[in-house]
Amino acid sequence: MANPKEILVLTTSSTEGLVVKKHLKPVSAHVVAGTNLFSDFLGGLTDVFGGRSSSYQKQLASLYNDAIERIKLQTHEIGGNCVIGLTIDMDEISGKGKSMFMITAIGTAVVIENDEKSNQSILINEKLENVGVERINLLRQRKEVIENMKNDTLEFNDETWSFITTNQVHEIFAYILSSHINVIAASHTIQETHNSTFKKKFIGYIDNLEESKKINLIYDQIESQNNIQVMLFLANVIKELYLFDFERNKKLLQHPDFIKQKIGVLVATFDKAFYNKKDIEDLIQLKDFIAASFNQRGELTTKKQLLSSKEKEVWNCECGSKSIDIGDYCVSCNNNLFGFKQNELKPIDAVNFIAQKIELINEFVV
Repeated sequence: MANPKEILVLTTSSTEGLVVKKHLKPVSAHVVAGTNLFSDFLGGLTDVFGGRSSSYQKQLASLYNDAIERIKLQTHEIGGNCVIGLTIDMDEISGKGKSMFMITAIGTAVVIENDEKSNQSILINEKLENVGVERINLLRQRKEVIENMKNDTLEFNDETWSFITTNQVHEIFAYILSSHINVIAASHTIQETHNSTFKKKFIGYIDNLEESKKINLIYDQIESQNNIQVMLFLANVIKELYLFDFERNKKLLQHPDFIKQKIGVLVATFDKAFYNKKDIEDLIQLKDFIAASFNQRGELTTKKQLLSSKEKEVWNCECGSKSIDIGDYCVSCNNNLFGFKQNELKPIDAVNFIAQKIELINEFVV
């Protein structure tokens, strides 16, 4: 199974309709999160309706989902594609004006037959015979968010971020970027962007989407984007969430826009969450492709040396500057002979990095 998020997690020990080929071993996840007195106070007084606190419910749901995701990752790492007998133990400990939520999730990792037809009823969201009012209200709010986006009146406050993240409102992905382009462009370095409040919220929003959806959204946007700061921002999201994809990276490297090819070189050094034998083959192809694709963009020539009849090799930049020493950068555009600036990752560096990664993976995979 290629995607950890597709791993089935069952609370029952039996798997009716599924054939267990192999029991692997128990897997567990432990999640701890603290809340301060102020948030507890608000949760206890201003957020209680009908004896329930939605703030507490959201925190508990978040911890529960985090534990499930960790269980899936562990199962995927040892070669399983299903977890059976899942149990969740949740506790709250408080003292000295502070409280802490603790969740322990335990299950058994197994390998089931990969029969799409037999799993279809489990994996597909079917129409429901009955629908609750909460689901209807969520759909109504989702439509309101999308309508506000179309009218350019959507306000990105904490409530909006929480809703679009929890409910995977992928339709507003491009609008989020266009609405915050000044925030992204104002950050002069990737590190400053990384530390921004916006990026933290955006990372959470992207991470909650389906795997294929987040990959397509981000790579499609890079391919169509003209703002270099936004492209670098999205590239850093790929790095942070381990969203490297061989086929999408290859499209970037083959893009007619040289700037997007440069982004492709950078992304080529990023990681997936897991690697297997097939990935080694893909990495070798990627390394060879980069090595063969980036040729000299300037023109090699010679010039006579001062006070000497001998000539030395120099190059003329595509921007018009001439007689630049080999190995130097153009003083006009700051590009080297291959069209890369001093602060940009060079193809040869990417090739060497990928070669090292292949060696490291080979030490572990069978």
